[in-house]
Amino acid sequence: MTPVLDHIGIAVAALEPAVEFYGNMLGLGEPVIRLIPELGLRLAFFDNPHGPVIELVEASGKTELRHGDVVVALEVEDLDAAIAEYRARGLKVYDQPQTPNLPLRRGWITKGGGHGTVIELCQRGEVAAFVRGVRP
Repeated sequence: MTPVLDHIGIAVAALEPAVEFYGNMLGLGEPVIRLIPELGLRLAFFDNPHGPVIELVEASGKTELRHGDVVVALEVEDLDAAIAEYRARGLKVYDQPQTPNLPLRRGWITKGGGHGTVIELCQRGEVAAFVRGVRP
């Protein structure tokens, strides 16, 4: 198993000013907005066909993310195998099921287990398909 970078998530205090900064000031363009009320999340994805997606995360629900935290999302070929392998290596990996507005199952390694960084495990191609409004 060799994971590759899928996307970077950045925790923001408020989505609108962050979208203005990343989209207009940094020139990333218009984001795709996704609302995930069941998890208390508002997300903005800057889809880059030549590189990783940049995701802004405004969280109002229970989360360990604080303004400025970064989530490193790794794309894996087989999510079940990746979760099992990391658990076998002694990591505590959470398995997050799909929700009505976020139809992606993902694995998570918290800041405590990820040396201060949240690590997200994503099935290959699923995040890009979600951002683009298509399912693989």
